Amino acid sequence: MSFKQDKLSVIENALDDTYLKRLVHIFDVFKHGVFYMDEQGLMTFYNPEFYHQFGFESKTIELSDWFNVVHPLDATLLDSRIGQHIDEGGNVVTQYRIRKANGQYIWVEGVATTKTICGHTFMVGSHRDISDQKLMESYLHQAAFFDNATGLSNRTKLIHDIESLAKKPQVNATLIYIQIDDIKSYLNQYGTDVFQQIIEHLTGALRVLPDNDCEHYRVRSDDFAVLLYGDYSTGELQRLCQNILKHYAESTLEYGKLYGDKISIGVYPYIDTNLTATECLSIASRTCQFAGENNCSRIEIYNGRTQHNVDRFFFIEKELKEAIHSRSLSVKFQPIINASDGKVASFEALVRWRSKGYGEIYPDEFIPIAEKKGLINELGYLVFSKACNFISRYNQLNKANIRVNVNVSVLQLLDTNFPSNLYTLAVDSNVEPKNIVLELTETVMLDGNKNALNQIYILSSMGFSLSLDDFGSGFSSIHSFLGLPLKQIKIDRVMTTKSMTNDAYEQYLQFITQLCRSKGIDIVFEGIEDQAMFQKYKDMGASYFQGYWFSKPLSVASASRYTLLRSDVIPQAASNTTA
Repeated sequence: MSFKQDKLSVIENALDDTYLKRLVHIFDVFKHGVFYMDEQGLMTFYNPEFYHQFGFESKTIELSDWFNVVHPLDATLLDSRIGQHIDEGGNVVTQYRIRKANGQYIWVEGVATTKTICGHTFMVGSHRDISDQKLMESYLHQAAFFDNATGLSNRTKLIHDIESLAKKPQVNATLIYIQIDDIKSYLNQYGTDVFQQIIEHLTGALRVLPDNDCEHYRVRSDDFAVLLYGDYSTGELQRLCQNILKHYAESTLEYGKLYGDKISIGVYPYIDTNLTATECLSIASRTCQFAGENNCSRIEIYNGRTQHNVDRFFFIEKELKEAIHSRSLSVKFQPIINASDGKVASFEALVRWRSKGYGEIYPDEFIPIAEKKGLINELGYLVFSKACNFISRYNQLNKANIRVNVNVSVLQLLDTNFPSNLYTLAVDSNVEPKNIVLELTETVMLDGNKNALNQIYILSSMGFSLSLDDFGSGFSSIHSFLGLPLKQIKIDRVMTTKSMTNDAYEQYLQFITQLCRSKGIDIVFEGIEDQAMFQKYKDMGASYFQGYWFSKPLSVASASRYTLLRSDVIPQAASNTTA
């Protein structure tokens, strides 16, 4: 008896012949192939019909013949799995591609088990066509990992790829986050055609990046990202991003449309794999948002000073609500001085925030965030309440009848209950509305919002005095205040300073001052820093002054004792004092 026949005899002893035939029949029904392989790599097919599609007419082939039709990209994996399986035994499942006689590749799943009987080791198993399954998996993968509108990888794929970096410690990667300004509004207003054109501008601009070292993603409707592999210095990343901006701007200009022409870019270099993928994405996104809101160049790289500023910006976003609710924000009071006698006429209430982690956080940092996050009403009521408590105490302590100025956002005016709520807070604090000056920004006037303007008239009818704040800081015009129930305008410190050396500014302020006086409107000059500024604007006809030359913003305790300006600060105050 030959060696091969001897082994077949062993197999036949291990498996009942009738049972084997039934088993093969079952595999035929389900279109599976059944094979046996000996120690020398000789494969025997028990239902050869399945294997005819691969060009095998014989029932017996060498293992090398089988590898000749295995896809080159899968051959190494299959070889290692077979070797491991023979050494360790047990069951093994392997999926790989194999070439049919017509040259087409299909996916098969091989299931095999290794046995040793009477000192002879052999492998038996089956193959089945799983091409339909793989096609469905491909569809699901496409749906899960790719954006339908652009064909780019999506956020899920980006998270997966960032997580994969932890398995490649030798690979450095940079995450570039890109946001197109107002893309949602363009989509709503102009439709999908314009949206597709904007996407083409961006994808075209991204071609400046090295093709082999990056992948592009659409994270959200208006947010995109690039995972850039390799070692890049800060300067190189800056230049790459500048090229993206340049090519995008050129593309939109060539298209001849002025919408969708601005993008912001935030860069998170050398991704820290100790962070979660979501945290990494958040850092890049926040850096991009910071670039759009705080930097004229519209590019920010998360390192050094920028890293501190970005972290500070989003600390404010995160902690502001708690600071308002816990009433940990303080209010300081800066005196407003009567130009004629040097006495305190009012105090401006200025909100302050001192945090443990970032020290003093300034109003121009957190007030815009309060407006954006819908916290401005709560913040406004907090400041107003503290201002009322202060001025009530001040007037009682000093037997005075002075006022307090409180800033008001246009968003506060759009709350229908705002006037009545202010009135209630004032009355509850024993403060008459006439002792409260509400400072409005010129935005209220320029926007022409009828609801906001109506609220102004309601507040005026309740007895509140109204002031136009920071006149000259933006697009101020005479139309900003004529015809409105204003009792006061405040000249912005920038215009006050420029008028000291610029004749055109000086002439304009002379005109505004005379106009206000003729209309019975008080005029306050902000930013007074020295005697020369004081004297110049006093001679011009100023009603009131405010600035560091008189006093910085004071704590409640210090402001409560501040009454009459010293004569060495206003030398003529004593002689010009009037009743």
